[in-house]
Amino acid sequence: MPAVGFLCNGQNIAFDTCLNECPFSDQFPGGRCLSKRTLRFIAEQREWAGTPSTTQLLKGTREAVFEIIYPYYIDPQKAIFRIIGTKGHGLLDQYVGSNELGEIRIKDEISSGAFDFYDPETGDFYDTKTSGSYKIRKAMGLYQVDVPTGEVYKTGEKKGKPKTKKEWREGGYMDCLDWKIQLNDYRLKLESCGFPVKRMFVEALARDSGLKAAAMNGVEQNGTLIPIGNIPDRHIKAYMQRKKDLLIGTMEVNSTPPKCRTRETWNGRKCQGYCNVSEYCQIAEEVAQ
Repeated sequence: MPAVGFLCNGQNIAFDTCLNECPFSDQFPGGRCLSKRTLRFIAEQREWAGTPSTTQLLKGTREAVFEIIYPYYIDPQKAIFRIIGTKGHGLLDQYVGSNELGEIRIKDEISSGAFDFYDPETGDFYDTKTSGSYKIRKAMGLYQVDVPTGEVYKTGEKKGKPKTKKEWREGGYMDCLDWKIQLNDYRLKLESCGFPVKRMFVEALARDSGLKAAAMNGVEQNGTLIPIGNIPDRHIKAYMQRKKDLLIGTMEVNSTPPKCRTRETWNGRKCQGYCNVSEYCQIAEEVAQ
């Protein structure tokens, strides 16, 4: 089932209860943490209709299944960036040309997915992502090198040695497998409808642009196009079909899905505060022991 309430001040609060009257009104200057309008948006959930989405299949199967079958609560502060992404997509969709395609959901035999923008004139396909500069830096393949400054150290242990400074360079390993799988799956869906895709791009918008964090990650532009390479069709189809079979099969027999892969948990960081159903995962592990 979808989320049923907010996690606020360390307590689980049903959506209706929160929207009717904030239980912690005396703790916020405005009588609640955010406006009702914003909270209604965050509370809006998509019901499970039996067909997985591309983004659902990109999650770990245990996470995806538990989000379907268990009630869970979401922290509105952690969901706030959804507003930026959703509002931006809605505004951009107004500028899709008459012969272009944007924000259309396509369903194939495996899943459904809504891509952002396709230009039939060039065959270019774009997916806009609002993300932190750390992820953008990894996706761009930025890496640091030591560049001589032309000066030498005059004192200390390094006296006489040349000084260097760190500079960012492009051309490193582009670490964006989740984006790559997603865009290639959308590509297959587009091509199955008769729209050939020649090139794919993530249009990455840095939500921490202009801040120190972005500069430290070498992300200098507010937005940038990141080219995404092709994955062979058979590999994408096999991967997505396997993830679908695992998700549906687990639910049909009412069994506990296998633990999410390390990549799917961001090397465990997602489990420490970014997974909506981590409490159920912990319970499943305790039962299995």
